[in-house]
Amino acid sequence: MTTKLQQLLNNAIADGAFPGAAYYVRVNGRVEQGVVGRQTYCPDSDPIEPTTVWDMASVSKVVSTTTLVMLAVAEGKLDLDWPVAKVIPEFGVHDKHEVKLRNLMVHNSGLIAFRAYYKNCKTREEVLNQIYGETLTYNRESKTVYSDLSMILMDEALTRVYGQSVDQLFRDRVAAPLTLRHSGYFRMGEATMLDAIPKSDCAPTERTEEWRSIMRRLRHGDLGATKIYGNDPEFIQGEVHDPTATAMGGVAGHAGLFSTIGDIASFMTDFCAEKPKVVPATLRDTFIKRQGQESTRALGWDTKSVNGSSAGTLMGPSSFGHTGFTGTSVWCDPQNGNLVILLANRVHPTADNLKITKVRPAFADLALTS
Repeated sequence: MTTKLQQLLNNAIADGAFPGAAYYVRVNGRVEQGVVGRQTYCPDSDPIEPTTVWDMASVSKVVSTTTLVMLAVAEGKLDLDWPVAKVIPEFGVHDKHEVKLRNLMVHNSGLIAFRAYYKNCKTREEVLNQIYGETLTYNRESKTVYSDLSMILMDEALTRVYGQSVDQLFRDRVAAPLTLRHSGYFRMGEATMLDAIPKSDCAPTERTEEWRSIMRRLRHGDLGATKIYGNDPEFIQGEVHDPTATAMGGVAGHAGLFSTIGDIASFMTDFCAEKPKVVPATLRDTFIKRQGQESTRALGWDTKSVNGSSAGTLMGPSSFGHTGFTGTSVWCDPQNGNLVILLANRVHPTADNLKITKVRPAFADLALTS
């Protein structure tokens, strides 16, 4: 029997919002989990399965990077009131010496929202050096500008204080204790915890761009690129969609995490629990709290806005969550434990498709009433 939530998503597929989706909803203790659609709009493409692996895009910022920052704070490795330059001295140039780690987490550092580093950077080090050389585009703490650069820098801060990369830290400190067997990063051309997962199990995202094909060949050589990715596949599949994360080799603080609906539900269930396994509850409560009246930003996380939130209209005012560019989103109301997760590949076959902006709030509202 088709549920109301499945019907809403099937209607969205028919409208061209995305070819497929997976969801998990827990409302007042009642749980519904399901999948709809196919990997692509082709009627012969593989159906979406509970084991389909999704490019989490910016949801990586919270599930992976922010969680690891919480652990670093709890263990005294980082203090959010430290200047970024205390951990990354190269950053403290061009009047950026007063920017704090907290500014990065709240997105009010003065840094630009995005820059197309992939056009002239081919490695993680080249991207980081470009960020170190940035000048501030507005006065620190004068406004909020959601910035990928912020979480890339938090990734580097974690790497420096732990001596491990974010994908290694996520594997050991988050995935292992929560038994998330299908969550991690596809490190381009190198062994990762996801190597056992066929790329065909991943939901395809956008069409392969020419620059991406060129970068694959530069990084791996003609034969290596063909072995890893096939002969210039039409769509990106089992490879991070985000261009900056691609330039950085697949692992970055702002994007790169892949996961299944079951694993994300397990993570969020633990994260919202009274006694989480991974992060201290008191620290969790601090990070999910809105940090000021000038924006909806918490620490890493976002909170529900009054107008136009992807969380819909019915979640409580203390709700927190995050969205991902590829079509992913997670929202939780800590007052009652209600949880709404929607994973879709709305960028397939093109990121120009924005119809999911109407689907997300409608789905959340229906989840809380059906």
